[in-house]
Amino acid sequence: MGSMRRLSPGKAVYHALNTVWSFRQVAARIALPWVPVLLLCGIAEVYVGPPDPMGEQISFAQLALFLVSLIATSSLAVSWHRFVLRDEPAAGLRLDGSVMRYAGYSLLFLFAFSILLLLVLGLAFSAPSAAGFGLPAAVLAGGIVTRLSIKLPAVALSNRAFTFRQAWAASAGNFWPCVGVFLLNAAIVIGAFLALVLLGGGIGQINATLGDFVVALGSLLLQLVYAFLNASILTSLYGYFVEHRDF
Repeated sequence: MGSMRRLSPGKAVYHALNTVWSFRQVAARIALPWVPVLLLCGIAEVYVGPPDPMGEQISFAQLALFLVSLIATSSLAVSWHRFVLRDEPAAGLRLDGSVMRYAGYSLLFLFAFSILLLLVLGLAFSAPSAAGFGLPAAVLAGGIVTRLSIKLPAVALSNRAFTFRQAWAASAGNFWPCVGVFLLNAAIVIGAFLALVLLGGGIGQINATLGDFVVALGSLLLQLVYAFLNASILTSLYGYFVEHRDF
Protein backbone atom coordinates (compact mmCIF):
# COMPACT_ATOMS: atom_id res chain seq x y z
CA MET A 1 0.00 0.00 0.00
CA GLY A 2 1.12 3.57 -0.67
CA SER A 3 2.07 5.92 2.10
CA MET A 4 -0.62 8.28 3.34
CA ARG A 5 1.93 10.57 4.94
CA ARG A 6 1.92 14.13 3.60
CA LEU A 7 5.38 15.46 2.85
CA SER A 8 6.36 19.06 3.56
CA PRO A 9 8.94 20.03 0.88
CA GLY A 10 10.34 22.83 3.03
CA LYS A 11 10.84 20.55 6.03
CA ALA A 12 12.42 17.84 3.90
CA VAL A 13 14.96 20.16 2.28
CA TYR A 14 15.67 21.99 5.55
CA HIS A 15 16.26 18.65 7.27
CA ALA A 16 18.69 17.68 4.50
CA LEU A 17 20.57 20.99 4.76
CA ASN A 18 20.71 20.70 8.55
CA THR A 19 22.01 17.12 8.29
CA VAL A 20 24.86 18.17 6.02
CA TRP A 21 25.76 21.09 8.29
CA SER A 22 25.49 19.10 11.53
CA PHE A 23 27.72 16.31 10.22
CA ARG A 24 30.01 18.44 8.05
CA GLN A 25 33.11 16.94 9.65
CA VAL A 26 31.95 13.44 8.67
CA ALA A 27 31.21 14.71 5.16
CA ALA A 28 34.72 16.15 4.97
CA ARG A 29 36.26 12.80 5.99
CA ILE A 30 34.18 10.99 3.37
CA ALA A 31 35.04 13.54 0.66
CA LEU A 32 38.76 13.98 1.38
CA PRO A 33 40.01 10.87 -0.47
CA TRP A 34 38.06 11.92 -3.58
CA VAL A 35 39.22 15.55 -3.64
CA PRO A 36 42.44 14.85 -5.63
CA VAL A 37 40.47 12.74 -8.12
CA LEU A 38 37.82 15.40 -8.70
CA LEU A 39 40.46 18.12 -8.80
CA LEU A 40 42.32 16.28 -11.56
CA CYS A 41 39.04 15.81 -13.43
CA GLY A 42 38.39 19.54 -13.16
CA ILE A 43 41.83 20.39 -14.48
CA ALA A 44 41.45 17.88 -17.33
CA GLU A 45 38.09 19.38 -18.32
CA VAL A 46 39.80 22.72 -18.87
CA TYR A 47 41.84 21.10 -21.65
CA VAL A 48 39.29 18.73 -23.20
CA GLY A 49 36.16 20.73 -22.42
CA PRO A 50 33.01 19.43 -20.69
CA PRO A 51 30.65 17.07 -22.57
CA ASP A 52 28.15 18.88 -24.80
CA PRO A 53 24.78 17.08 -24.57
CA MET A 54 23.68 18.80 -27.80
CA GLY A 55 26.92 18.06 -29.65
CA GLU A 56 27.24 15.49 -32.41
CA GLN A 57 29.75 13.38 -30.52
CA ILE A 58 31.51 13.10 -27.19
CA SER A 59 35.21 12.27 -27.06
CA PHE A 60 36.59 9.32 -25.13
CA ALA A 61 38.31 11.73 -22.71
CA GLN A 62 35.05 13.59 -22.03
CA LEU A 63 33.20 10.32 -21.45
CA ALA A 64 35.95 9.03 -19.15
CA LEU A 65 35.93 12.24 -17.07
CA PHE A 66 32.14 12.13 -16.79
CA LEU A 67 32.16 8.50 -15.63
CA VAL A 68 34.92 9.13 -13.07
CA SER A 69 32.97 12.08 -11.65
CA LEU A 70 29.79 9.99 -11.59
CA ILE A 71 31.49 7.15 -9.72
CA ALA A 72 33.08 9.62 -7.28
CA THR A 73 29.77 11.32 -6.43
CA SER A 74 28.08 7.91 -6.20
CA SER A 75 30.73 6.78 -3.72
CA LEU A 76 30.13 9.90 -1.63
CA ALA A 77 26.38 9.34 -1.75
CA VAL A 78 26.55 5.66 -0.76
CA SER A 79 28.82 6.42 2.20
CA TRP A 80 26.53 9.25 3.26
CA HIS A 81 23.33 7.18 3.00
CA ARG A 82 24.87 4.41 5.06
CA PHE A 83 26.20 6.84 7.66
CA VAL A 84 22.90 8.68 8.14
CA LEU A 85 20.57 5.68 7.93
CA ARG A 86 22.74 3.00 9.56
CA ASP A 87 25.36 4.97 11.54
CA GLU A 88 28.06 3.24 9.51
CA PRO A 89 31.45 4.99 9.62
CA ALA A 90 33.09 5.57 6.25
CA ALA A 91 36.82 5.40 5.59
CA GLY A 92 38.89 5.53 2.42
CA LEU A 93 37.77 5.32 -1.19
CA ARG A 94 34.60 3.28 -1.34
CA LEU A 95 34.40 1.35 -4.63
CA ASP A 96 32.18 -1.67 -4.08
CA GLY A 97 29.19 -3.18 -5.81
CA SER A 98 26.76 -0.79 -4.12
CA VAL A 99 28.67 2.21 -5.52
CA MET A 100 28.68 0.77 -9.05
CA ARG A 101 24.97 -0.05 -8.91
CA TYR A 102 24.27 3.42 -7.51
CA ALA A 103 26.23 4.98 -10.38
CA GLY A 104 24.34 2.81 -12.86
CA TYR A 105 20.94 3.83 -11.54
CA SER A 106 22.01 7.48 -11.38
CA LEU A 107 23.05 7.26 -15.03
CA LEU A 108 19.70 5.66 -15.85
CA PHE A 109 17.83 8.56 -14.20
CA LEU A 110 19.99 11.12 -15.99
CA PHE A 111 19.48 9.37 -19.31
CA ALA A 112 15.71 9.13 -18.88
CA PHE A 113 15.45 12.79 -17.84
CA SER A 114 17.64 13.90 -20.77
CA ILE A 115 15.65 11.86 -23.29
CA LEU A 116 12.42 13.41 -22.05
CA LEU A 117 13.84 16.92 -22.34
CA LEU A 118 15.19 16.22 -25.83
CA LEU A 119 11.77 14.96 -26.89
CA VAL A 120 10.16 18.12 -25.52
CA LEU A 121 12.75 20.31 -27.27
CA GLY A 122 12.23 18.40 -30.50
CA LEU A 123 8.50 18.97 -30.22
CA ALA A 124 9.09 22.66 -29.55
CA PHE A 125 11.28 23.02 -32.66
CA SER A 126 8.79 21.19 -34.85
CA ALA A 127 5.78 22.96 -33.35
CA PRO A 128 6.72 26.41 -31.95
CA SER A 129 3.34 26.64 -30.25
CA ALA A 130 4.46 23.80 -27.95
CA ALA A 131 7.62 25.60 -26.77
CA GLY A 132 5.83 26.85 -23.67
CA PHE A 133 5.42 23.30 -22.45
CA GLY A 134 9.19 22.80 -22.07
CA LEU A 135 9.56 24.17 -18.54
CA PRO A 136 6.38 22.55 -17.13
CA ALA A 137 7.45 19.24 -18.71
CA ALA A 138 10.89 19.51 -17.08
CA VAL A 139 9.28 20.23 -13.70
CA LEU A 140 6.90 17.28 -14.02
CA ALA A 141 9.79 15.04 -15.07
CA GLY A 142 11.70 16.24 -12.02
CA GLY A 143 8.81 15.19 -9.78
CA ILE A 144 8.68 11.75 -11.37
CA VAL A 145 12.44 11.25 -11.08
CA THR A 146 12.40 12.46 -7.46
CA ARG A 147 9.79 9.86 -6.51
CA LEU A 148 11.59 7.05 -8.30
CA SER A 149 14.94 8.15 -6.83
CA ILE A 150 13.73 7.03 -3.41
CA LYS A 151 15.14 3.71 -4.60
CA LEU A 152 18.72 5.05 -4.51
CA PRO A 153 19.17 4.94 -0.72
CA ALA A 154 17.96 1.32 -0.83
CA VAL A 155 20.64 0.63 -3.45
CA ALA A 156 23.21 2.20 -1.11
CA LEU A 157 21.98 -0.08 1.69
CA SER A 158 22.36 -3.13 -0.61
CA ASN A 159 18.60 -3.73 -0.45
CA ARG A 160 17.95 -5.25 -3.87
CA ALA A 161 14.42 -6.22 -2.90
CA PHE A 162 13.26 -2.59 -2.91
CA THR A 163 11.95 -1.89 -6.40
CA PHE A 164 10.94 1.15 -8.42
CA ARG A 165 7.32 0.09 -7.93
CA GLN A 166 7.81 0.16 -4.16
CA ALA A 167 9.53 3.55 -4.34
CA TRP A 168 6.59 4.91 -6.32
CA ALA A 169 4.04 3.34 -3.98
CA ALA A 170 5.84 4.56 -0.84
CA SER A 171 5.40 8.19 -1.95
CA ALA A 172 1.83 7.79 -3.22
CA GLY A 173 -0.25 10.94 -2.86
CA ASN A 174 2.88 13.12 -2.68
CA PHE A 175 3.62 13.91 -6.32
CA TRP A 176 3.32 17.70 -5.95
CA PRO A 177 5.28 17.79 -2.68
CA CYS A 178 8.04 15.85 -4.50
CA VAL A 179 7.87 18.43 -7.29
CA GLY A 180 8.35 21.04 -4.56
CA VAL A 181 11.43 19.20 -3.29
CA PHE A 182 12.81 19.08 -6.85
CA LEU A 183 12.26 22.82 -7.33
CA LEU A 184 13.83 23.76 -3.99
CA ASN A 185 16.82 21.55 -4.74
CA ALA A 186 17.20 23.12 -8.19
CA ALA A 187 16.85 26.64 -6.77
CA ILE A 188 19.64 26.02 -4.25
CA VAL A 189 21.98 24.66 -6.90
CA ILE A 190 21.25 27.37 -9.46
CA GLY A 191 21.55 30.09 -6.81
CA ALA A 192 24.89 28.77 -5.59
CA PHE A 193 26.19 28.45 -9.15
CA LEU A 194 25.16 32.01 -10.06
CA ALA A 195 26.76 33.33 -6.87
CA LEU A 196 30.01 31.54 -7.78
CA VAL A 197 29.95 32.94 -11.33
CA LEU A 198 29.36 36.47 -10.04
CA LEU A 199 32.12 36.12 -7.44
CA GLY A 200 34.58 34.71 -9.95
CA GLY A 201 33.64 37.36 -12.50
CA GLY A 202 34.09 40.14 -9.97
CA ILE A 203 37.51 38.87 -8.90
CA GLY A 204 38.40 38.30 -12.56
CA GLN A 205 37.95 42.01 -13.24
CA ILE A 206 40.83 42.60 -10.84
CA ASN A 207 42.95 39.57 -11.67
CA ALA A 208 41.89 37.12 -14.41
CA THR A 209 44.08 34.27 -13.15
CA LEU A 210 42.81 34.62 -9.60
CA GLY A 211 39.24 34.77 -10.89
CA ASP A 212 39.70 31.50 -12.80
CA PHE A 213 41.24 29.89 -9.72
CA VAL A 214 38.31 30.95 -7.53
CA VAL A 215 35.81 29.58 -10.04
CA ALA A 216 37.70 26.27 -10.34
CA LEU A 217 38.03 25.83 -6.58
CA GLY A 218 34.45 26.96 -6.01
CA SER A 219 33.20 24.51 -8.64
CA LEU A 220 34.93 21.65 -6.84
CA LEU A 221 33.47 22.66 -3.47
CA LEU A 222 30.04 23.12 -5.03
CA GLN A 223 30.21 19.66 -6.58
CA LEU A 224 31.09 18.10 -3.24
CA VAL A 225 28.47 20.02 -1.26
CA TYR A 226 25.77 19.25 -3.81
CA ALA A 227 26.66 15.54 -3.77
CA PHE A 228 26.01 15.46 -0.02
CA LEU A 229 22.95 17.71 -0.22
CA ASN A 230 21.30 15.64 -2.93
CA ALA A 231 22.11 12.43 -1.05
CA SER A 232 20.68 13.97 2.13
CA ILE A 233 17.46 14.93 0.36
CA LEU A 234 17.03 11.37 -0.91
CA THR A 235 17.94 10.03 2.54
CA SER A 236 15.26 12.26 4.08
CA LEU A 237 12.65 11.06 1.58
CA TYR A 238 13.60 7.40 2.09
CA GLY A 239 13.58 7.77 5.86
CA TYR A 240 10.22 9.57 5.79
CA PHE A 241 8.34 7.37 3.33
CA VAL A 242 9.97 3.96 3.75
CA GLU A 243 11.25 3.87 7.33
CA HIS A 244 8.53 6.24 8.62
CA ARG A 245 10.95 8.58 10.35
CA ASP A 246 10.04 12.16 11.19
CA PHE A 247 12.05 15.26 10.40
